[in-house]
This record gives sequence, C-alpha cells and structure tokens, in this order.
Amino acid sequence: MDPPENIGIDDPGHLGPLYIYWTAPASLTNLTACSMRYHLEYFNTYQSRWTVIRTVRTWYRAQFDLEKEVRVRISTLLKGACTNGTELKSPFTEMVLPPNNTGPVGSRVRGFGCVFYQKEFMECTWETSLEEPTPSQYSLCFWHREMEQAEECPQYIHSNGVRTGCKFTEESLPEFSDFNICINSSSPKVVLRSAFFSLQIQNYVKPAAIETVHLEASPDRRLQVQWDLPNERIPRHCLEYEVEAREEGVGGQLLLQRNVTNEMTLTSLSMDGAQRKCFRVRSRMHHYCADRGFWSDWSRWSCHSDTESDAVVGCAVIIGIIISMLILSLFGWALWRTWKAREGELMPFGPLHKLMEYSKGLSAHSHFNKTRENQ
Repeated sequence: MDPPENIGIDDPGHLGPLYIYWTAPASLTNLTACSMRYHLEYFNTYQSRWTVIRTVRTWYRAQFDLEKEVRVRISTLLKGACTNGTELKSPFTEMVLPPNNTGPVGSRVRGFGCVFYQKEFMECTWETSLEEPTPSQYSLCFWHREMEQAEECPQYIHSNGVRTGCKFTEESLPEFSDFNICINSSSPKVVLRSAFFSLQIQNYVKPAAIETVHLEASPDRRLQVQWDLPNERIPRHCLEYEVEAREEGVGGQLLLQRNVTNEMTLTSLSMDGAQRKCFRVRSRMHHYCADRGFWSDWSRWSCHSDTESDAVVGCAVIIGIIISMLILSLFGWALWRTWKAREGELMPFGPLHKLMEYSKGLSAHSHFNKTRENQ
C-alpha cells in the first residue's frame, strides 16, 4: 500500500502556524470497497515530542517554532472489505523544512519577556544582541487568530533612541489563543537573525498592588488582617494572595511568616511574645484562571504594636466597669423607689397615716355636733 503523495507545507505569514497538505496515493484513488484516512505525525518543538493526528482530510494546520526544523511524516490507513476488516497502514512519507536562520547566532535579540499589566495593556521588552552592528533598528510583528495578516507593533518603547519594546492595548489581546511574535532587525552591513515567540497572554498577567491593609485587634489578642482590591479587570475569584508577617519580639528579633490564601482576610496568631507585628500582601492569578502569572508588587507594611493591643483590652475593661456601675445604679434606684413606696403605707408618721388621722378627726367632730343639736 502506498503512502500519501505531493506532501507540502505552506506558510501563510502568521509567524508560526503552517498548513500541511497532501494527496491520496494514485494507486488508491479508485478504491470504493474500503475507507481511507491518514496518520499524521509532526514534531512539536514546544513539548519536544511527536504529536499524532488521524484525519480523513488532506490538510492540517499546526503551530511550529520557526526558528527550529519542521519535521512532518504521514501514512495511509485503509480499512474495509478490501482488507477483510483489518486496518492496514502504509509506510511513512516524510518532509523536513529547515529553519530560515540567516545571520550570526549572536545577532538574535536577548532577554525577551512580556507582562500583561492588570489585563489592561501588555508590554514586551527585549535587550539588544551582543553582535548588533550599528546603526541597526528592531521591528516587531505580531499575529493572533482574530487577524487576517500579521501587523507591526502599534507603539514602540524606546531606550536611548533604540527600540527595546512594544506596548499593546487590551483591545488587541485575545486570551486563550496563540499570540505569535517575530522580532527582527535591519542593518545596512549584515543580515541579522530573527526571533520567534508564541505565548498565551492570560499566563503573563501582573495584578496591581494592593493599596490598603486593615488590622483589627480582638480582646483575645488576635489580629484580623483584611485588604481591599484595586479597581481592575481581573475577577476576584481569579486571584490568590500571599500574606507576609513580620514579628518583632522583646529582644528585637525579627520573625518572618508567609501564608497563601484564596480569601481576602486572614486571622493572625496571638500577639503574645511580640511587641510589634506588621503585615503586607500581594496577589497573582490563581491556577483556576491561568497556568501561571506574575506576583503583584507588595502592599505597604501595616503594623500593630503590643501597646495598642493593651489599650484595646484596657478600653474593653473600662467599658465593662462603666456598664456594671450603671446597672448597679439602676438596681439601687429601683430598690429606693420600692422602699419609699412601702414607707408611705406603713410608717406611723408617713403621709398616708396623717391623712387617715385627719379623716378620723373630721368624723368625730361631726358626731359631736349632731349630739349637741339633739340635746
């Protein structure tokens, strides 16, 4: 059985994706009793292994590192009545495409890296090559799936009059998609080597620094650490936090502790043995939303001293004493009112007793007058 024929590779100018195409073997074009498909393998230089694809189509699109050799091999698979139900596989036909690495090795840019700040804009920077002739100028082209053709950097970053980076706005940055970049340079003296990069921008996010860290002491001498997020486009559930604690003991020694949490609050251990405790917080993308990411800058230190804890405890004690005194005062006043009410009813010289004596006197005087009249 013959392998596929007319294998070829096309570069559409997308700085990485290549189209692999082939035709069915001429000896099998009129075959109707069996189904035919193809076994395609290409060497994935990003993962350093062969990737296997089985398809009925006669083309396939794959991402390659254009600075390295492109290796593709393909065979025919046949199964049906003509093979008695057994799947047969032809030998491979193979194609190797050498990289277009013109120019000295040392003329390639160095130190390339990108940072997607707060999901608002991305900056990609590089260092000039060791063998860069002067004068020379760098150019960056990029492509992603929402573009028809590659385009040049929308806004270059300059250092001493030389292009050392490119700034991209959020509108041109689709996530979870290959973002391909090519950096080359031109010089009237020599051809310089191009550099190709492919990245997914959600893995290069750097959140903004946390601005405010709040500390709240409880009567049991524990500290509640809370922080506020800056106003940015990163969803809260996509962040994790690292809290660093610095503790100063009686002897002035420093003890550092770090905790990673998904919550926006942390309860610290007791202040016992510490004269002063300080905290700072930073954040990064959680693995639920990205494979990796950059830590934000640290927040400012927020500190709480042991005297502040004592003051909190002292205030709590004083407030408790005041409340207790108020309750006792109200209780005493209520007893006094009850005692005064009973005094008016029972004591012989009380107001009620005097009123009763006066009533008896009036009654006796009235009886005396009636007696005299009858006489």
